[in-house]
Amino acid sequence: GTSTFMEALAANGTSNIQTSVTGVSASKRRFIDDRRDQPFDKRLRFSVRQTESAYRYRDIVVRKQDGFTHVLLSTKSSENNSLNPEVMKEVQSALNTAAADDSKLVLFSAVGSIFCCGLDFIYFIRRLTDDRKKESTKMAEAIRNFVNTFIQFKKPIIVAVNGPAIGLGASILPLCDVVWANEKAWFQTPYTTFGQSPDGCSSLTFPRIMGLAS
Repeated sequence: GTSTFMEALAANGTSNIQTSVTGVSASKRRFIDDRRDQPFDKRLRFSVRQTESAYRYRDIVVRKQDGFTHVLLSTKSSENNSLNPEVMKEVQSALNTAAADDSKLVLFSAVGSIFCCGLDFIYFIRRLTDDRKKESTKMAEAIRNFVNTFIQFKKPIIVAVNGPAIGLGASILPLCDVVWANEKAWFQTPYTTFGQSPDGCSSLTFPRIMGLAS
Protein backbone atom coordinates (compact mmCIF):
# COMPACT_ATOMS: atom_id res chain seq x y z
CA GLY A 1 0.00 0.00 0.00
CA THR A 2 2.89 2.38 0.68
CA SER A 3 4.19 2.29 -2.89
CA THR A 4 0.72 2.95 -4.30
CA PHE A 5 0.28 5.86 -1.89
CA MET A 6 3.63 7.40 -2.86
CA GLU A 7 2.81 6.95 -6.55
CA ALA A 8 -0.42 8.87 -6.00
CA LEU A 9 1.53 11.67 -4.31
CA ALA A 10 4.04 11.80 -7.14
CA ALA A 11 1.26 11.95 -9.71
CA ASN A 12 -0.14 14.94 -7.85
CA GLY A 13 3.13 16.85 -8.18
CA THR A 14 4.32 16.34 -4.62
CA SER A 15 7.25 13.98 -5.11
CA ASN A 16 9.53 16.61 -3.57
CA ILE A 17 7.66 17.34 -0.38
CA GLN A 18 7.88 19.49 2.71
CA THR A 19 6.23 18.30 5.93
CA SER A 20 5.38 21.79 7.18
CA VAL A 21 3.50 24.72 5.73
CA THR A 22 4.29 27.19 8.50
CA GLY A 23 7.52 28.40 6.93
CA VAL A 24 5.95 29.34 3.63
CA SER A 25 5.37 33.08 3.36
CA ALA A 26 2.19 34.21 1.64
CA SER A 27 2.93 35.10 -1.94
CA LYS A 28 2.23 38.67 -3.01
CA ARG A 29 1.41 37.63 -6.52
CA ARG A 30 -2.12 38.45 -7.51
CA PHE A 31 -3.93 35.15 -7.83
CA ILE A 32 -6.20 36.43 -10.58
CA ASP A 33 -3.20 36.88 -12.88
CA ASP A 34 -1.89 33.35 -12.40
CA ARG A 35 -3.97 31.74 -15.16
CA ARG A 36 -1.31 30.45 -17.56
CA ASP A 37 -1.88 26.78 -16.79
CA GLN A 38 -5.65 26.68 -17.18
CA PRO A 39 -5.72 25.00 -20.64
CA PHE A 40 -3.43 22.29 -19.25
CA ASP A 41 -5.67 21.95 -16.20
CA LYS A 42 -8.72 21.22 -18.35
CA ARG A 43 -6.87 18.54 -20.33
CA LEU A 44 -5.57 16.97 -17.14
CA ARG A 45 -9.03 16.99 -15.56
CA PHE A 46 -10.43 15.21 -18.62
CA SER A 47 -7.56 12.71 -18.56
CA VAL A 48 -8.08 11.92 -14.89
CA ARG A 49 -11.81 11.39 -15.33
CA GLN A 50 -11.29 9.20 -18.41
CA THR A 51 -9.18 6.78 -16.38
CA GLU A 52 -11.95 6.22 -13.84
CA SER A 53 -14.14 3.19 -14.40
CA ALA A 54 -16.99 4.75 -12.42
CA TYR A 55 -17.55 7.94 -10.46
CA ARG A 56 -20.60 9.57 -8.94
CA TYR A 57 -19.38 13.13 -8.66
CA ARG A 58 -19.25 16.25 -10.79
CA ASP A 59 -16.74 18.43 -8.89
CA ILE A 60 -14.41 15.82 -7.41
CA VAL A 61 -12.78 12.58 -8.50
CA VAL A 62 -12.67 9.68 -6.05
CA ARG A 63 -10.29 6.77 -6.45
CA LYS A 64 -10.43 3.74 -4.20
CA GLN A 65 -6.83 2.55 -4.15
CA ASP A 66 -4.79 0.01 -2.23
CA GLY A 67 -5.76 0.66 1.39
CA PHE A 68 -6.80 4.28 1.00
CA THR A 69 -9.24 6.66 -0.69
CA HIS A 70 -7.89 9.39 -2.98
CA VAL A 71 -10.15 12.46 -3.23
CA LEU A 72 -9.20 15.08 -5.85
CA LEU A 73 -10.80 18.49 -6.32
CA SER A 74 -11.68 18.81 -10.01
CA THR A 75 -14.40 21.44 -9.99
CA LYS A 76 -16.75 22.05 -12.90
CA SER A 77 -19.27 24.25 -11.09
CA SER A 78 -16.58 26.73 -9.96
CA GLU A 79 -13.21 28.04 -11.14
CA ASN A 80 -9.80 27.30 -9.67
CA ASN A 81 -11.11 24.52 -7.41
CA SER A 82 -13.03 27.02 -5.30
CA LEU A 83 -15.66 25.82 -2.84
CA ASN A 84 -19.40 26.29 -3.18
CA PRO A 85 -22.12 24.20 -1.45
CA GLU A 86 -22.18 21.66 -4.30
CA VAL A 87 -18.43 21.06 -4.11
CA MET A 88 -18.47 20.92 -0.31
CA LYS A 89 -21.34 18.40 -0.28
CA GLU A 90 -19.45 16.12 -2.67
CA VAL A 91 -16.30 16.24 -0.51
CA GLN A 92 -18.43 15.49 2.56
CA SER A 93 -20.05 12.54 0.77
CA ALA A 94 -16.66 11.10 -0.22
CA LEU A 95 -15.32 11.47 3.32
CA ASN A 96 -18.43 9.89 4.83
CA THR A 97 -18.05 6.93 2.46
CA ALA A 98 -14.36 6.58 3.31
CA ALA A 99 -15.21 6.73 7.02
CA ALA A 100 -17.48 3.71 6.67
CA ASP A 101 -15.47 1.53 4.28
CA ASP A 102 -12.15 -0.30 4.67
CA SER A 103 -9.98 2.70 3.77
CA LYS A 104 -7.18 3.22 6.28
CA LEU A 105 -6.74 6.87 5.34
CA VAL A 106 -7.77 9.58 2.88
CA LEU A 107 -5.41 11.37 0.51
CA PHE A 108 -6.89 14.77 -0.37
CA SER A 109 -5.45 16.67 -3.34
CA ALA A 110 -6.47 18.53 -6.49
CA VAL A 111 -6.25 18.24 -10.27
CA GLY A 112 -4.13 20.85 -12.04
CA SER A 113 -1.79 23.56 -10.74
CA ILE A 114 -4.14 25.07 -8.12
CA PHE A 115 -5.02 23.32 -4.87
CA CYS A 116 -8.01 25.38 -3.71
CA CYS A 117 -9.03 29.01 -4.17
CA GLY A 118 -11.26 29.02 -1.07
CA LEU A 119 -14.89 30.05 -1.09
CA ASP A 120 -16.61 30.68 -4.42
CA PHE A 121 -17.67 34.28 -3.73
CA ILE A 122 -19.35 34.69 -7.13
CA TYR A 123 -21.69 31.81 -6.30
CA PHE A 124 -22.57 33.29 -2.92
CA ILE A 125 -23.05 36.86 -4.13
CA ARG A 126 -25.47 35.75 -6.85
CA ARG A 127 -27.68 34.09 -4.27
CA LEU A 128 -27.76 37.09 -1.94
CA THR A 129 -29.93 39.01 -4.40
CA ASP A 130 -33.09 37.13 -3.36
CA ASP A 131 -33.43 36.69 0.40
CA ARG A 132 -30.20 37.91 2.00
CA LYS A 133 -30.90 36.60 5.50
CA LYS A 134 -32.11 33.20 4.36
CA GLU A 135 -29.28 32.69 1.88
CA SER A 136 -26.65 33.86 4.38
CA THR A 137 -27.92 31.30 6.90
CA LYS A 138 -27.76 28.54 4.27
CA MET A 139 -24.19 29.53 3.32
CA ALA A 140 -23.04 29.56 6.94
CA GLU A 141 -24.61 26.16 7.52
CA ALA A 142 -22.95 24.68 4.41
CA ILE A 143 -19.51 25.93 5.53
CA ARG A 144 -20.09 24.74 9.11
CA ASN A 145 -21.06 21.23 7.97
CA PHE A 146 -18.07 21.08 5.62
CA VAL A 147 -15.60 22.06 8.35
CA ASN A 148 -17.22 19.73 10.90
CA THR A 149 -16.76 16.80 8.51
CA PHE A 150 -12.98 17.33 8.64
CA ILE A 151 -13.02 17.77 12.43
CA GLN A 152 -15.08 14.63 13.07
CA PHE A 153 -13.36 12.37 10.53
CA LYS A 154 -11.68 9.66 12.62
CA LYS A 155 -9.24 8.26 10.05
CA PRO A 156 -6.06 10.09 9.01
CA ILE A 157 -6.40 12.75 6.29
CA ILE A 158 -3.24 13.35 4.29
CA VAL A 159 -3.24 16.50 2.13
CA ALA A 160 -1.03 16.97 -0.94
CA VAL A 161 -0.88 20.70 -1.74
CA ASN A 162 0.22 21.13 -5.34
CA GLY A 163 -0.29 24.90 -5.73
CA PRO A 164 -1.99 27.96 -4.22
CA ALA A 165 -4.19 27.35 -1.17
CA ILE A 166 -6.27 30.42 -0.36
CA GLY A 167 -8.84 31.22 2.32
CA LEU A 168 -10.81 28.13 3.31
CA GLY A 169 -8.44 26.10 1.12
CA ALA A 170 -5.67 27.01 3.57
CA SER A 171 -7.65 27.09 6.81
CA ILE A 172 -8.81 23.46 6.56
CA LEU A 173 -5.21 22.23 6.42
CA PRO A 174 -4.62 22.28 10.22
CA LEU A 175 -7.78 20.15 10.60
CA CYS A 176 -5.99 17.37 8.70
CA ASP A 177 -3.29 15.07 10.03
CA VAL A 178 -0.39 15.53 7.59
CA VAL A 179 0.17 18.29 5.01
CA TRP A 180 2.67 17.78 2.20
CA ALA A 181 3.41 20.75 -0.04
CA ASN A 182 5.50 20.97 -3.18
CA GLU A 183 7.66 23.92 -4.21
CA LYS A 184 4.81 25.54 -6.15
CA ALA A 185 2.49 25.72 -3.15
CA TRP A 186 1.77 29.02 -1.41
CA PHE A 187 -0.76 30.00 1.21
CA GLN A 188 -2.84 33.12 1.71
CA THR A 189 -5.76 34.10 3.96
CA PRO A 190 -7.05 37.46 2.66
CA TYR A 191 -9.89 37.76 5.19
CA THR A 192 -9.44 41.45 5.93
CA THR A 193 -9.17 42.25 2.22
CA PHE A 194 -12.59 40.73 1.58
CA GLY A 195 -14.18 41.88 4.84
CA GLN A 196 -14.58 38.24 5.87
CA SER A 197 -14.27 36.64 9.29
CA PRO A 198 -11.66 33.84 9.56
CA ASP A 199 -13.11 30.46 8.58
CA GLY A 200 -12.23 26.82 9.09
CA CYS A 201 -11.35 27.35 12.80
CA SER A 202 -8.22 29.22 11.67
CA SER A 203 -8.52 31.82 14.46
CA LEU A 204 -7.82 28.91 16.83
CA THR A 205 -5.53 26.62 14.83
CA PHE A 206 -3.21 29.19 13.21
CA PRO A 207 -2.00 30.76 16.51
CA ARG A 208 -1.42 27.28 17.92
CA ILE A 209 0.69 26.25 14.93
CA MET A 210 2.51 29.52 14.11
CA GLY A 211 2.47 31.28 17.47
CA LEU A 212 0.43 34.26 18.66
CA ALA A 213 2.67 36.88 17.04
CA SER A 214 2.29 35.37 13.55
